[in-house]
Amino acid sequence: MTIKELFKSNIPRSILIIALYVLYAFSGSFSQYFLKYALNGITAGKLNAYIYWQVIQAILEVVTALLLPIATVVFTRQTQDYLHQIRQDIMHHYYGEGDAKLTDMQNELTENLKLLTTNYAATWVTILSGVLEITIAIALLISMNWILIVTTAILAVITLSLPKIMEKKTSVAMDKVNQEHSKLLNAIEHWLGGLQELRRYTAYGRLARQMQKASGDYVKANKQNYKYQAISEIINGFGNALSQIGMSVVAGVLFLMHIISFGDFAVASSFAFTIFSGIWNITNSLTKVKSTKALREQTAELRKKMANTDLNKTDVYGVTVSGLKAKYKEGEEISYPDFTIKKGQKVLLVGDSGTGKSTLFKILLGKLKPEAGQVAFFDKNGQALSLDKAKVGYLPQDPIVFPASIKDNIVMFNDKLTNKLNEITQAVQLQPDLAKMPAGIDTKVDLKKENLSGGQRQKVVLARSEIHEQPFVLMDEVTSAIDQTATERIIDQLLQTDQTILLIAHNFTPKLQAKFDQIIQLKSKKEGTEK
Repeated sequence: MTIKELFKSNIPRSILIIALYVLYAFSGSFSQYFLKYALNGITAGKLNAYIYWQVIQAILEVVTALLLPIATVVFTRQTQDYLHQIRQDIMHHYYGEGDAKLTDMQNELTENLKLLTTNYAATWVTILSGVLEITIAIALLISMNWILIVTTAILAVITLSLPKIMEKKTSVAMDKVNQEHSKLLNAIEHWLGGLQELRRYTAYGRLARQMQKASGDYVKANKQNYKYQAISEIINGFGNALSQIGMSVVAGVLFLMHIISFGDFAVASSFAFTIFSGIWNITNSLTKVKSTKALREQTAELRKKMANTDLNKTDVYGVTVSGLKAKYKEGEEISYPDFTIKKGQKVLLVGDSGTGKSTLFKILLGKLKPEAGQVAFFDKNGQALSLDKAKVGYLPQDPIVFPASIKDNIVMFNDKLTNKLNEITQAVQLQPDLAKMPAGIDTKVDLKKENLSGGQRQKVVLARSEIHEQPFVLMDEVTSAIDQTATERIIDQLLQTDQTILLIAHNFTPKLQAKFDQIIQLKSKKEGTEK
């Protein structure tokens, strides 16, 4: 996020924003300035002049009061539209990257952007209006006496140098708040995600301690941040107060020496308040802006990394694995057999828990770098594809569905595929389930109420894969929640397709296993691994 990008996001509206704030600054400043003529009129006994300038001043006050909320609303719209674009860019990044944690995405798309809105975008309103008011006030002071300008310049330099005292500490504190908020989201995901299990074993004490620690660290970081912000404001406020007093003293001396009029003295004191309050607000705002530096760089990096999506990848039809080894963090090493899966083959991957089935999938999906060996993918013409250019279909054991209709979950919002729905839902044995639902295939998936069983969700995801005709698919226990009869029928249908399939399963009968073109059996290191 940068102020330049913010204004470039909608140039006509940006021009309107600047124009509104310029008018606001002019009307406010001249309203103060015309007080000079009103006071000079009353001190000279000219009632008509006093009334005339008071009316002019009142009109300008009303205009000022109207312009500020209008300008603020327009600027807020500009900011929200810009944030919407940033969210789209970040979502594009996460869509292409594919392996980011949910809590990281939540933090980037909500809390981080909220902090940037409050401490960066919104502060530029204060900076813009403050700069304009100060500029006009200084210009009007020039018309009174040059000594006032020199005094203003000296005091302004001193006031502007004060924020540097706390600049580094506020930046570090803001970054710490962001880090602790991310940790709190992680704790919520990891511990509250298993709430049912914790209840089952009455482990509230452990839950309370973990959440208390995560929440406590976040609160502590916030307190530290507010502490440094407060100290910064105290320092800036002290400088502002001294500057205003100093300006009023100088103006008073000039009045007593008959160098300026009483009206000039009163207006100079008023402008001193405008100038140094403006400087105070600007310095506080700049402190906040600088405190978001790390956060802005992080957001900019995400937007820059517009990761390549599947649109830039080529469909895989086959794969060859040779000399493949993977290593866990704990140091245990897994060796895989060499194998080739040709276009259209159906291969079953079996093995006990811990033999590396899911790890193999992670390697094939490019989410895990192997310790040794090679993985070579091939397109429909048998040409080799690099791992980063290979488009591999994947059906996880825990099916992912969205809060939309069953139809939309299958076609993935592509209405051109609706003519295949009847055939596909029959193939994956979903038709009997749909017949029991009043709205049938238009039934909306309710993620909170979980109106679809585990088996029904697996069938929906299988239908999704089949209707999109993914040529190469990795399937991880995709029928584990489906009854045996339906499973056998689904597998029979899958075996008749042109897809290349590598399927993990552990409960298939020997008769069902025999239908596959190839079986890769993984065993522990002690037992060895065989095809």
